[in-house]
Amino acid sequence: MWVDFRRKHLRFIYAPIICLFQYNLSLLRTRMYIKQLVKSFLVELKSSTDRRIRVIYNFADSPHTFGDFMIVVMLCRFLALSGHQVVLTTVDSSRRADWSELKEDTQDRRIVELLDLAKHLLPPLVKVELIHQYRPDPLDINLDSKSFYASAAYFLDLLISKYEWNIPEDFLLGSNSSDTSRPYIAWHLRMATYDARRNLTASGIKNDFKVLQKRFPEHSIMLISDSFGLENAFHALTGSSETKTRKVQGTKVLAQPMPGFQNAVSAVLGASFYFQRGGGGIGVAAIFSAIPYINLCPDKSYFYGRQGGCIMPWSSKNQRYLYVKNDLQSFSIAKLLKKLEV
Repeated sequence: MWVDFRRKHLRFIYAPIICLFQYNLSLLRTRMYIKQLVKSFLVELKSSTDRRIRVIYNFADSPHTFGDFMIVVMLCRFLALSGHQVVLTTVDSSRRADWSELKEDTQDRRIVELLDLAKHLLPPLVKVELIHQYRPDPLDINLDSKSFYASAAYFLDLLISKYEWNIPEDFLLGSNSSDTSRPYIAWHLRMATYDARRNLTASGIKNDFKVLQKRFPEHSIMLISDSFGLENAFHALTGSSETKTRKVQGTKVLAQPMPGFQNAVSAVLGASFYFQRGGGGIGVAAIFSAIPYINLCPDKSYFYGRQGGCIMPWSSKNQRYLYVKNDLQSFSIAKLLKKLEV
């Protein structure tokens, strides 16, 4: 009996260690794989500097999420602003299983929105195309590995940190508005029908509001979300789901002015500070900007190259990306906010 008891409890003790080892081994292999992708890319690029770079985003092995797509777009932006001819090819021959989270007509609209976002963020000379069947062009440098979206962030990181590519002056995103007379902070509040564990509770929204209000007493607070998320957030803060500007405990609270992800990007870029807890992809806009932010994420991301809260090579001490798994809803941002020079 003693032997069985010991074996049982040893399994209990060592299981987390084994899981951690397996995760770290998988992460190491992933990093090595992406490093080889970048190395091969640079060899091809060096052999013929005037070849066009074709980046593939295939819906058959890629999600419908805006954030994942935007990271790939920003890699294209970086390559183009670094002086290379780039084409972004989206392939719609079939769609990965998780596209079924969206209704079929919503899926089609999502693709249109993704393409519009790409055209908005990319320099005019970058070609954005949608095709139904992809065949690699031997004349191009094809970045077409399976699920390339999962490699794009580290791919970009390596170009900058390991191979010392310069960051183009106009690469990071900035606001198109010069109106600073009414400063605001942007606060994304997730309320989605899928992966509900990342949705915020009413009590969590109220707690974060008090902390943000105290730290930014001279700022309005703009809520960033879709219509459902905005209604949920306004109800938590005011008791009413009506998404209209009002004062809450002396602080002006307003909704994202125009619906849609692309309009949310503009709203985020015009803010003095950005905050999100749990998701989603709109946080990528802040990551690829100089805006101070705090981004709390419950899941490991594809930003493999950074540690200590700085998610990309250009991230400043005022830009913090933190992995918080077990206490996502209760993790306090008060101490983090005090350290930010905003």
